[in-house]
Amino acid sequence: MSDPAEELLEGIGTLLRLFTVSEDRFPPAEGRIKYNGVDFNALRFIADNPGCKSKELADFIGIAPTTAQSTIDRLIKRGFVSRGPHKTSKRAVALTLTDEGKEVQAAIHRQDLANMRTMLSVVPENEREKLVAQISAISKALSSRT
Repeated sequence: MSDPAEELLEGIGTLLRLFTVSEDRFPPAEGRIKYNGVDFNALRFIADNPGCKSKELADFIGIAPTTAQSTIDRLIKRGFVSRGPHKTSKRAVALTLTDEGKEVQAAIHRQDLANMRTMLSVVPENEREKLVAQISAISKALSSRT
């Protein structure tokens, strides 16, 4: 009998390679940009939290403030994010997506949904809801620990 953790490692490792490393079958952001996990998560967070502070971004992703600042600088340089005055703090800087950033974030979201639909398509229809519930339960349990 095989170790379930080994099987899970193999399965999730394959999915990560297919959906985040390989650019042929499932191109990130519909082929618009190369995958970078921190950048993709930053774009999603800023899209969901326009006007957020860099500290909020760092805390959400779980990265050092200096890494968040480097990420923000990179996204600004690419034209995806802009800095502006914060609505409640004179010292803080608010982060928002530019129009191009919104387009790229929308492409990332569409590609992510397409990837999820691809995965669900190989699961029998009567088992999909259970699979989604199990993955959601794992996600919620692990994210509440941080």
